[in-house]
Amino acid sequence: MKFTKVVGVSLLIVACFLGSYWLRRGNEGQSKTVGSDAKIVTMAPSSGEVVFALGLGDQLVGVSRFAKYPPEVADIAKVGGYLDVDLEAIVRLKPDVVVLLKEQADLAKQLENLGMATLLLDHMSVEGILDSVSAVGERFDKLDEARALRESLESRIDAVRIRAQAKPDKRLLLSIGRELGVGKVTGVVAAGAGGYHQQLLEIAGYTNAYSGAENFPQLSREHLLRMNPEVIIDMVNLRDSKANGVENIMADWSSYPELSAVKNGKVFLLVGDAHFVPGPRFVSTLEWIANCEEEGGGDE
Repeated sequence: MKFTKVVGVSLLIVACFLGSYWLRRGNEGQSKTVGSDAKIVTMAPSSGEVVFALGLGDQLVGVSRFAKYPPEVADIAKVGGYLDVDLEAIVRLKPDVVVLLKEQADLAKQLENLGMATLLLDHMSVEGILDSVSAVGERFDKLDEARALRESLESRIDAVRIRAQAKPDKRLLLSIGRELGVGKVTGVVAAGAGGYHQQLLEIAGYTNAYSGAENFPQLSREHLLRMNPEVIIDMVNLRDSKANGVENIMADWSSYPELSAVKNGKVFLLVGDAHFVPGPRFVSTLEWIANCEEEGGGDE
């Protein structure tokens, strides 16, 4: 059995979350609305999910090799990943617009120099994800669909905010990656000072147990004991949950009997690939976090 390594976890987190802290370049001159027959390439799983959510899946001709949702992406040409973009594949597809994340601004410049139009989205915050729905709707003439989707997402967020007002404040540790298969908790990478996961905790009525300045801190045993979170959510993707077993993953936390969350049975396992992708499904992650203590956690 291959165990998940901390290095691999860190690279995944970087690929999914880091970008908007690197570059914030705009997308001047590339905002013209295109028709319903426009060919689209998306360079990140989250941007592909926005495109599908607005009913534009039939116009997608290329997607990131990491795209898994919806299932239809399996039949769409792959154009590489975050760090191994296949420029030749993109050129061959002759897209009318390439949709990227803002951290991919350098790639956008390369594509524009090759004569391709681009659209940059910000998926590092809740507001950015919502704005990206509107931006894609405007660009591809799906204004009504974008308005309806955004209103639905905002309504669900507001409902969580209202319920959170009645909850007691608790410190919650959100582990977004760690080493698995070693019989104990080690190499925890947590939701830190920035990113949309931090916002989800706040909206759900929790205080992040991590109070430092790092965006994705890797926590030692000493860090965890000092934090002493009252609630722990352990995020695990589907592949790792199957490879290691849900019961074994949960049992790892018995190596920290001193933690309040462990002593009081407040450790919850959040299983599913969707929770790592900052696309329109983030609201389901928010609702899960908000309800974890009442419903006892479990799979997505």
